[in-house]
Amino acid sequence: MFDKRWIVLPEHIYGKDSTIEQIRTELLRVRGIAPEDAAAFFAAPLLPPVPEDEALEAAVDIILTAIDDGLRISIFGDYDCDGICATAILYHFLKNCAGADVDYFIPDRFGEGYGITPAAVERLCEQGTGLIVTVDNGISALEAAARADELGVAMVITDHHLAGEELPRCGALVDPHLPDSTFGYRDECGAGVAFTLVRKLGEELGVDPVETDGYITAVAIATIGDSVPLTGTNRIYVRLGLEAMANLLKDPDGAAGPLDCGVLALLESCGFNETLLPGSTDISFKAAPKINAAGRLGSGERAIHLFLAPNRAEAEKAAETLAEENRTRKVIEQDVYTDALRPGRLLTGPADALTLSAGEDWHPGVIGIVASQLADKFLKPAIALTVNVNGDDPLYKGSGRSVRGFDLFKALSACSGHLERFGGHAMAVGISIYKSQLEPFLAAFNAYCAGLDWSLLPARQSAEVDAAVSGELLTPEFSDMLATFEPFGDENAAPAIVVTGLRLVNVRRVGVDSAHLKMVFAVPDRAGGQQYVDGIAFRAGSLLESVSRLKNVSVLCMPRRDQFRPEKLFLQVTDIHEFDLGVEKTLVCMYNKPYITFESFAADAGFLRVVYKGISKLPPEFKFNDLIALRAELIAAGVNCSWFRLKTAMDIFGQLGLVNRTSKTDFTLDREVTKVELEASELYRSLLTGPAD
Repeated sequence: MFDKRWIVLPEHIYGKDSTIEQIRTELLRVRGIAPEDAAAFFAAPLLPPVPEDEALEAAVDIILTAIDDGLRISIFGDYDCDGICATAILYHFLKNCAGADVDYFIPDRFGEGYGITPAAVERLCEQGTGLIVTVDNGISALEAAARADELGVAMVITDHHLAGEELPRCGALVDPHLPDSTFGYRDECGAGVAFTLVRKLGEELGVDPVETDGYITAVAIATIGDSVPLTGTNRIYVRLGLEAMANLLKDPDGAAGPLDCGVLALLESCGFNETLLPGSTDISFKAAPKINAAGRLGSGERAIHLFLAPNRAEAEKAAETLAEENRTRKVIEQDVYTDALRPGRLLTGPADALTLSAGEDWHPGVIGIVASQLADKFLKPAIALTVNVNGDDPLYKGSGRSVRGFDLFKALSACSGHLERFGGHAMAVGISIYKSQLEPFLAAFNAYCAGLDWSLLPARQSAEVDAAVSGELLTPEFSDMLATFEPFGDENAAPAIVVTGLRLVNVRRVGVDSAHLKMVFAVPDRAGGQQYVDGIAFRAGSLLESVSRLKNVSVLCMPRRDQFRPEKLFLQVTDIHEFDLGVEKTLVCMYNKPYITFESFAADAGFLRVVYKGISKLPPEFKFNDLIALRAELIAAGVNCSWFRLKTAMDIFGQLGLVNRTSKTDFTLDREVTKVELEASELYRSLLTGPAD
């Protein structure tokens, strides 16, 4: 809330006389979809044909031969949502449709870590395994593949991660990212690759496609949960999967798909039912985290038990176990994130290209989430680490998450000499590094990034708006048009809509621990009257005092139909500012750039001087309420002091060492600092430059 500057191209401003079709056409254009391709983009999805791929065919031959020879097949998976879904899909098919002697193995995150190892190969061999099939891992398992060959155990690797310079030697290597792959669509997740393998096996065995297509719900959950691009085949998987989930919720007694009992129990544990149906965002924030929680806090096999549950009762029991683990995970995650921001833990500053934080006893199961939160906060790649092996030179292990436009895997590859181990893809990585290498690694990372075009990365505290619309356009038909662009995710983000001309009528805290804000807006309609529209801002409950003081506002949001009252709308609010900017009015073009940014966002040098003069009169230790009073004084004196401008000023003062925020409500003022250069603040510089031409 209040923390983003909204940037709008002039052609993306729509007044009350604009049409929904005009907005739809422009939304397609900015997504790179030509008018002649629009029909295909919106058409009812159909599964693409199984690709004619040599590696895929080799994998099928090896698996079918193993089944004919009566060999035990072991599926080696992963403990995240993608790996668990991939394991469940392949295991269920081989056991129930192919009659194979099959088992599965999910490594322990803490004791064994990601990916198949020589030790794991030896253990499976001792248990009588004749064929190992990996899912969602294996592309970098050079030593494990070599050990399998030494022991005479066949291996098929199916993965979707990027390969290193050397490939593992095995019977078949299926990975869409390999240069010579004819797999087709390259961005499928691990479960997507496993699903394609199952479909190919089904064709060879003469299994009715209805049977293999039934795995689509798990494929969709994995695709959303693994944050792969929701374009091409992935978009088809998710659309079909969400459709199948909706049918399952509407007719629970008709559950007949291979994993339906588990999927239904998972959806119901998230609060979905025949009226409240899930979308891609719901799966991302509600369902996928519960699957991940099993591997983060204990054993990923508990999530496998959910998908493979033989009946509703067993599935519901497994779903409740995952829900409880997810609640525990949230508490642990918040504690680690808070600690990660402390001085001494946070090893980087504004001048570094990376956010790096390291702890000693952080729960390794939440490190990836914390890295993601750090990347969101600082708008640059982030790595969170915790001690894995103590000693004179402790070994840290952790995860990294990137931001749009930055290939983190490629960056780590350039700095690999300082890393003990790493793997992953452009947006998410796992690494191991000795403490003595932290500083050299950071220097190498900064050096690598020095020559990059940072204009490709998201601008700090900015939101590029797809459409700024007058409140009169806020109709159910408008939200229906936006919904046709679903499913939303990586490379197909939900449209960023600014609605202007709203009046905030009511605001209150809702949800567990009052974590969210529920709002009611008065919105003008085309008839000259007004309607009332609800809004929800997730994780913004702490801002109740500030938001409740607002009256005439504009909001950055996603308008949706209320699923309980379909004739009504609600706004999923991501930002709110206290100005009523009619889109018919003249907007101010700031910084001589070919875009428009609202004047209320210009925290220029003159405004900063006025605010600093005001806070310099406060006690050395002051509180947030003092800022509320100061803001009222400035407004009374005719100063345009929006919450955004005031918050931005305080953040800039913090970067300059003038002010230190010691808690959510407490600040200290350093009166010994007498002179600073505003350009020394990264935030101030970013607000001056804006997006590239």
